Amino acid sequence: MKTIAVHLRRIIWLLLITSLVACAGKDKEEATPKNMTEQLRQEILNTVADKDRANKAAALAESLRYIFVDAHEQLKKDIETYRSLDANFDSTDADFKAYFDSMNERGKERQDRVLAIHEAMKSLLTAKEWQQLEDARKKALATDLKLL
Repeated sequence: MKTIAVHLRRIIWLLLITSLVACAGKDKEEATPKNMTEQLRQEILNTVADKDRANKAAALAESLRYIFVDAHEQLKKDIETYRSLDANFDSTDADFKAYFDSMNERGKERQDRVLAIHEAMKSLLTAKEWQQLEDARKKALATDLKLL
């Protein structure tokens, strides 16, 4: 009974990971994260009058994109690791737990970096500038999230 639960859990995770990968490959003609980040960068430079603050905010936007690009690459590696564990008959629950704990830890670290960038961006911009950049930020983030 326990082995059935273990295999069912593995199948569910495999389906989840596969669906994430399938979603990442859709609509290749949509805006790319690089293009959307460049549009956000231009919007920041046009909106923020102080060029020093504008350049710092634009650099933060670029850093955010790299976090999502790195997360996408890590997801590919995680899928391969999962497949390797799943293919190995001798893999134990402890092996899978260590694998998932590692994934969760990397995710938490990414969340912390994203939050730090968000706070740094807010500290650079005025409330009015933040509001003016809302649509550009939403579009760039939505595009970045499609990587995942």
